[in-house]
Amino acid sequence: MKLLSILACVFLYVSVTCAQETCNGLPRDGLDCDRGKNEGLSGWNCQRYAMTEMWYWDQRSRKCRKMRYLGCRGNKNRYCSLRHCQRLCPNRS
Repeated sequence: MKLLSILACVFLYVSVTCAQETCNGLPRDGLDCDRGKNEGLSGWNCQRYAMTEMWYWDQRSRKCRKMRYLGCRGNKNRYCSLRHCQRLCPNRS
């Protein structure tokens, strides 16, 4: 019975951990919908933060749009997913 409880806890932990969104390219010091698109810079040390698909708020079209983040610098207008962008920039649409 004790072993079954331990296995259930391990299974639950692994399931929750795998379901969480991983986003290495998220700015460390906050987000800002009002900045323009900035894919950042690439380099050998930037690849661990690079995301093949991120999103930014496009002020002209008033929509979240897909972009490729190169891994270093950039600005605070980048989001992990379309849903993340839409949730944080809702009053602008």
